Amino acid sequence: MSYHYKPHRIDELLRLAKCLPSGDTLELKKISDSAGRHFETRPQLVDGPFADMRYLGKAPEVDNPETYDATFLLANQRVRGVGFNPVGRHRFRFKERIPKGWHLNVCDPNLPTNDDAQNVHQPLASFQPTDFRDFINQTAKLWNIDLGWEWEGELL
Repeated sequence: MSYHYKPHRIDELLRLAKCLPSGDTLELKKISDSAGRHFETRPQLVDGPFADMRYLGKAPEVDNPETYDATFLLANQRVRGVGFNPVGRHRFRFKERIPKGWHLNVCDPNLPTNDDAQNVHQPLASFQPTDFRDFINQTAKLWNIDLGWEWEGELL
C-alpha cells in the first residue's frame, strides 16, 4: 500500500501557511505525574484543501531543552521531526547517521522502513531553543504554522 502524499507534495504542504482551527489554542498538558509537558494540535491550511495534519511535542523535563521533541504528522504518518542527540551516531565504518546536536528528521513514508532515506537526519546548526516556549515557536515557524497566540504566564 502506498502513502497518499508523494515527497514533493509533502514538501509543498510544509511550505504552505497553516494556522490553528478557529477557536482552538495550543495548550500544554502535564505528562502523567511528572513535571513534563506535552501538546497536540491539528493545524489546517490557511488557503487550501483539507489535509489531515497534526503538530505535537513534548518536554519530559521542562527545564532541559535537550529533552524536547516535536513531530509533524500528515495523514497519521510522521513526515518531519525535531530532536536533540547529545552525541553523533555512526553506522559501523560508515558515515554519520545522526548528527550531534539538534536535527531535523525528514521522513518519507513512501519508502520501506529499512531504507536509509526513509528517515534522514539533517543538522539544525542555528536551532538553539532557550526554553519550551521558544522550542514550540521555532518548530512552528519551521513548519509554517501560525499559532495565533502569544505566551503569557508560566509553563505550569
